[in-house]
Amino acid sequence: MTTTPIFRWLPVAAALAMAPLPVYALSVYDIIQLKQKNYDDQTIIDLIKATDSAFKLKADDIIRLKELGISEPVMQTMLKASHKEPDLTQDNHSPSSSLTSNASTHHASIEPSSASDTLHSSTTTAFVVPSANKLFDSSLFKEANSGHHDHNAINLMGIRLLVLRDEGVFSSVATRANTIVKRLEQAVTAGEGSFHPGRSATDNTIMFYPNGADNPLIILNVSRTDASAYQLRSGRKVTPEQLAAYWSDLLSDYWSIVINSVAPDRLTDLHEGEVLKALHEQWQKSNETESAQLADAAQLLPRPQQQHLLRLAMTVPRDFLINTSHRVKQP
Repeated sequence: MTTTPIFRWLPVAAALAMAPLPVYALSVYDIIQLKQKNYDDQTIIDLIKATDSAFKLKADDIIRLKELGISEPVMQTMLKASHKEPDLTQDNHSPSSSLTSNASTHHASIEPSSASDTLHSSTTTAFVVPSANKLFDSSLFKEANSGHHDHNAINLMGIRLLVLRDEGVFSSVATRANTIVKRLEQAVTAGEGSFHPGRSATDNTIMFYPNGADNPLIILNVSRTDASAYQLRSGRKVTPEQLAAYWSDLLSDYWSIVINSVAPDRLTDLHEGEVLKALHEQWQKSNETESAQLADAAQLLPRPQQQHLLRLAMTVPRDFLINTSHRVKQP
């Protein structure tokens, strides 16, 4: 005797009710969240089919999903899901995004506020599939009107932190990103601290200063091409000195939230930087319920605030200025 369809779909209806995002399509991140909330494989598979969701997974993506506990049947369902018509807002010359570059277009996407922003807007999201065993990782970052150039994002616990568009002295942007991730993970072992640009006005090296330690750790050097790329997308003048100061503040604020366990205070006076205070507050609430990733807390923020998180990663806010605190004697 076969199961009555209505009873078979009751768990799916419950999952739909619990879904944190609109149910017309699920992203890879949503699948991970459902698994972490202990939904069984068949319910997840039925939910994928019920929402007509589509995914594109590469070999590296499958390895990461296995590490995160996604079963073979669920991954097979994801692999078999057919793709919808391509988003006409995307750059026609850009390759299709993988799991690590674009989970689903129903997540927060940047909304341009000027003609310059419209020209260089991105259809990617503020969130990525987090690494299973470390705080920081890197992933491809596809932007509209970027041609065939592969940019990389540095990510913190499922949130895009900053975008690298230049390889600097490295052989590729990906190699540079991986090096920065390793240095940030080294800084994690040092514990609490803050980030500052070089002491001189011409030194654009970003360094991490651990609390109570004498020697800082070098994290990255800001190039003129880095600054030019950010200027192109920010609608304002951006010098290497400004970008070094901005990235230092951005890293420090995220560090305050995750490592120092205090409220961020570097960028929170800016219009878009206010979201970091909201993220800190939501992260504290989420920790009480044992949230696994910072992105879990971020996805509970209103959509406009999620868009601000993405803009902080992609651009330098128009109201950001270098102040004397960036060049004072370091701790």
